[in-house]
This record gives sequence, C-alpha cells and structure tokens, in this order.
Amino acid sequence: MGRPTISGGTPGVLQGAAPRRPLTAVRTLLRVPDDVPLATLPVSAAGAALFVAAVFLFVSTDPSVSTVVGSLALLGAALLAEAFPVPIEGVAAGRTSLANIFIVGAAVIYGWTEASIVGALTMGLVELAHRRPLSRITFNTGLYTLAAGAAGAAAALASGTGLLALLLATALASGAFYLVDITLLSAVIAEATLRPFPRVYGRSMYSTVVPFAIMTSLAAILVVLWDRSPYIAVALAGPLVAIALYERRVHAVLERLRELDRLKNEFIAIVSHELRTPVASVYGATMTLQQRELDEKRRDSLLSVIFTESARLARLVEQVVWASRFEAGHARLRLERCEPLRLTEEVIKAARLHLPPTLSIELSANAPSPVLADPERVRQVLVNLLDNAVKFSPEGGRIDVAIDGSDGNVRFAVRDEGIGIPPREQARIFEKFHRLDPNLTRGVGGTGLGLYICQELVREMNGRIWVDSRENEGSTFLFELPRA
Repeated sequence: MGRPTISGGTPGVLQGAAPRRPLTAVRTLLRVPDDVPLATLPVSAAGAALFVAAVFLFVSTDPSVSTVVGSLALLGAALLAEAFPVPIEGVAAGRTSLANIFIVGAAVIYGWTEASIVGALTMGLVELAHRRPLSRITFNTGLYTLAAGAAGAAAALASGTGLLALLLATALASGAFYLVDITLLSAVIAEATLRPFPRVYGRSMYSTVVPFAIMTSLAAILVVLWDRSPYIAVALAGPLVAIALYERRVHAVLERLRELDRLKNEFIAIVSHELRTPVASVYGATMTLQQRELDEKRRDSLLSVIFTESARLARLVEQVVWASRFEAGHARLRLERCEPLRLTEEVIKAARLHLPPTLSIELSANAPSPVLADPERVRQVLVNLLDNAVKFSPEGGRIDVAIDGSDGNVRFAVRDEGIGIPPREQARIFEKFHRLDPNLTRGVGGTGLGLYICQELVREMNGRIWVDSRENEGSTFLFELPRA
C-alpha cells in the first residue's frame, strides 16, 4: 500500500537534520538522536515484544509440518515482494510492496502468530540486506510486526469456513493491516516534519487507498486458492510477476518522458537566454550603422561587434544541430589520416585573433603521429575546449595545449588556470545541458552542449575524453584518438 515504511515510502524521515523538536527533556533522558522521531520508540518496542511472543507461542504449540512449510513459502514470497517493490503512478509514498498480500494471507490462513513472524522477518531481513541504520530497521520491522498481528486478530473475528467467511476474514485482515500501518507511519512523519497529524494522515490515506483495494483483492484470491489447495495458489505467482514487470516498465517509460520534458523546457530556457544577447547586439549595431554621421573608427567597432556576435550565433546554431544529430543517431563522420599538430596550430592561430589581451595560449608537441579522425570534427573539439578554457581563465592566465603519444594513441590536452571543477560535478560535465554555473553568478554563459558534443564526437572517432581538475587550481581536458 504505497510501501508505507520509513525506508521505502518516505525516504529521509530518519535521516538529515530536522527542525526543533518537542519533548526535548524526554529525548535527552532516553538519549535519542535528534534525527530520530520519538514516535518510533514505542512502535519498535511493541513490535519487538510482539515478535518474541509470537515466536514463543509458535514453538510451544508444536506446529505441524504443513504449517511450517506453508509459513516458509509465504515468507519467501513476501521477501521477494518486499525486496523488489513495484512503482505505481499516483502513489505519493513511492514504490508499492506486494509483501502485504502474503502477510495478510498468513494472517487469514494460519493466525496472528505466523503472520507476526512472517511480517517481522520480511521487513527485518530486507532492511538488513539494505544496510539501513538500526533505528530505521527496528521501526520498520516493528511496524510490519504490529500490522501483521493486527491483521491476524482481525481475521479471527470472522467465523466459519465457507467462501464468504474467507472473503470477510481477508477484508478484515487487510483493513487492520492497512490502518495500523498508515496510522503509525503518519504519526512518525507528522513528528519528523512538524506537520499536523490529521493532514499527514489524510494525505497518506488518499494516496494509498487504491493500492490498498488492489492488495485486498489479490490477498482474497490467494486465500481462496490456498483454501482449495496450496499448490493451486502457486498459480498466482504468474500474474503477480506480470503485474510487477509491467508496472516497472510503465514507470520507467513515464520517468523517461518526464526527463525528456524537463530537458525540453531547460533547452528552451537556455537557448532563449543565449540568443537574447547576440541578437540584441547585432540589432543594436545594425541600427546604429544606419546613421550616416559615423566616423570610421566607430563604424569599424560596430562591424566588429556584428562579426563577433554573428559568429557566436553560428556556434550556437551549430551546437543545437549537432546535439539533435546525436540524439537522432544521424551523426556521420568521415575518418581519414590527418596531422594533429597542423590542426591544433590552425585552431590556436584562429583563437589568438580574438583572445583577450590578458590571456595567452602556449602549444607544446612531442612529435605526434598522424591520427585516424575527421579533421573538421577534431578542430571542433579543440575549439570547444579552448573556448571553455578562455571563459573560465582568470586575468593574466595562461592556457597550455599539449600533444603527445600514449599507448598507440595521440593525446591532446587543454589546460587552464581557472576556477576548477568540484569533484561532485566532474562526472556530470559531459551531460547534455549541464553547466557549472547555471545561475550565471560568474557571468559565464553557454548552452551546456559544448562538452556533450565533444564527448560524442570523440566517441565517433573511436577515442575517449576525460577531465582532470581541482577546485581553484584549474582544469585539464584530455582526449585521445587512435593513430593512423
């Protein structure tokens, strides 16, 4: 039912710093950490006590072999269902665990003792396997134990052995499990988030009522089949697996669509922002040129602005075109033998024409061998890397470009003395639309497509690209291409 547990449904309730908490004296007396809600303590304690009592009664009653085997079968099914929850759209709590079906089934078929044991072991073993913190393990295990015990007690209220009695017992057990689970979990969430309990409780009920109805129906099918023959009940595994696989596939597709929609909106916002400045500059310079009373120096300055901003627009359009080609799989490169030193010298010569006077570019080459690549695309990669180096270099900085051989490849390196890249960002800088300074706090713009295009072009030329960087010490972008 929406996987209503601390570990699965509401991640972070027992993690991270929480706001000021009430009952500080009680928390201090019991030595409870600030990030653990006090409401978890009675649930954990009561669950542990119920589990011990259930184990004691189960052993003391000398259960039959069929009861032990049946309980183990339901435990195994519950473990698999809890370990691989199913994502359901519209359930705010997250992924939905189908383990409730088998725990409720144990409550109706065998009673509260077997159900409590199955519920406790199901959650406890899965939480241990996930290496959850001890406080989360004890609470979630206690939550399932109490809910399972309540389900068994509720099922015992239905008398008789007919079909209607089984269905009534299943409905009562499912309802009891659901109410105990949601009520206790909502109390913990309300304390952890400092929100009113009725609001949290109402929202939890609203978001999980549909999965609850589905679980109740499936549990009823399981119980009825089990009553006829436990072997027939195994047939339920097929539909459940099919449901789980289908829901996972649908959820993955919807997540992908959401990601594409997010990227579309981000792309529109970035490109619109990047287009605004050069278009305004070209428009303003053109309008000014229409005035006849301009001296030659002023006219040349305006023409220079038009040239620079037009080139910027051309680069922007080229980036968008190449990104769309890679996305559609239509990028086609023509590989041939080319001289890396000559290509690099041409790119550096062109870059120096518009290089700020406070920056310098130096080239060092160790007799590089010819490479098998597309020369125009090699130029494009070098231009993008140099452009980034210029953007992030401080005044008076130096950009070093090096070419050297490396294990059957030729290695290109572009090093700057700029701000560097945080370690957490280095794995993402080659992603589409990712920018180190998305809010333009440093005044450095860009579409976030340059490095993505560099990576794809290098891959198309059977090479690889990576970065070596330290914050405030600069960055070195390197890529290798195979020798011809």
